[in-house]
Amino acid sequence: MKNNKNKKFSVYLGGIAFHCIKCGFCCDAPTVTKKDLGRIAGYLKIPLNEVIKRYVKFFNGYIGELKEIKGKCIFFDNKTRKCKIYKVRPLICRFRPYSIQLRDGKLTLTYDIWFLRHCKGLYIGEGDIEEKYFKYAELVLKYLGFEKDIDEKEFKNAKERLFKDSLKY
Repeated sequence: MKNNKNKKFSVYLGGIAFHCIKCGFCCDAPTVTKKDLGRIAGYLKIPLNEVIKRYVKFFNGYIGELKEIKGKCIFFDNKTRKCKIYKVRPLICRFRPYSIQLRDGKLTLTYDIWFLRHCKGLYIGEGDIEEKYFKYAELVLKYLGFEKDIDEKEFKNAKERLFKDSLKY
């Protein structure tokens, strides 16, 4: 576990670093909070209930999920490969590729399993987590909770995938 300034979370990156290449590969239908939907409503200048009706697959009053079009978030622009609501994108989108997990009894900021398996922005190396991600982690923990820890085997598999991918270049 890596040291960090934020004492609430341990950090475990497993020898893998991240740099977003803005490919849009991870732009699936994200989980959204009521606060996310309020921000989207303000940005689009339409009422919250209209945002829910037009853009949300389900919503239980606290959290929900945005709709998809051909496997991508409804706000993903296939032509530009960018988010149409980037300035107010959901919390979980701002937090990607990270996850909060309970590892060895400690709240740990680490990689989400989907990103270990698929993200093209991961590479073998040592990296630091920008301070903003610790702020996002606090909010994710508050609104969405933490996830089950990822088996160390997933980090090993990710390193093997990244090594093989690096040989292609």
